[in-house]
Amino acid sequence: MGTRESEHHSQHDTRDRLISAAKCLFAEKGFNGTTVKELAEKAQVNISLVSYHFHGKEGLFRACLEQIGRSRLDTMQRILQPPTHREEVQIRLQVFFEEYFTLHLEEPEVARIIHRECEAGFPLVFDIFRETFFRSFETLVQFMQIGQERGLIRDGLDPILTASAMLAGASDIVRKDPLNERIYGRTLKNPDYRKAAVSNLLLFYMEGLHPKSHSLEERSL
Repeated sequence: MGTRESEHHSQHDTRDRLISAAKCLFAEKGFNGTTVKELAEKAQVNISLVSYHFHGKEGLFRACLEQIGRSRLDTMQRILQPPTHREEVQIRLQVFFEEYFTLHLEEPEVARIIHRECEAGFPLVFDIFRETFFRSFETLVQFMQIGQERGLIRDGLDPILTASAMLAGASDIVRKDPLNERIYGRTLKNPDYRKAAVSNLLLFYMEGLHPKSHSLEERSL
């Protein structure tokens, strides 16, 4: 490996280590509670490299959120391709929920950062939020809209409200997972329970999404 290539590899490794450290510390302490010194120590690099690579703590925070957001957007766009038949609606939503739970299990710090920033309104990174997380949400909304246009999803459902409810449902299961494990001994870390969680979400939403579904009032007549 040549000198320049070695330096490039070393710089790339340093950036990755800093972003990895940032995910852990920002998730644990938040942006304001984390110091540059702690970030450097966690990544085992010189403190000056935070400024060199990211122009300070805020730049590292932005890079961290952008990496998370881009990854989420790529996943959503890959999974939520426009459906062509009803079975595909169910299959794609199943994969969506599976991927959602897997991501939060593999990188639990990501969930904590996203939830904290959502509650704060993304004050430092609203532009990143708009170009990544919000576009991910719009991908789900568009999936619903196209499904309605093709007669695969019932009319009358508001795509934005429906997409919001889906994300809220999956997110709530993730956020309550530690409590559910402690009280009920049920956790998404268990493959069987995770499969049951996906199945229940699908059953709940697919019954409501089905174009031939009837309201409770209609069924009682």
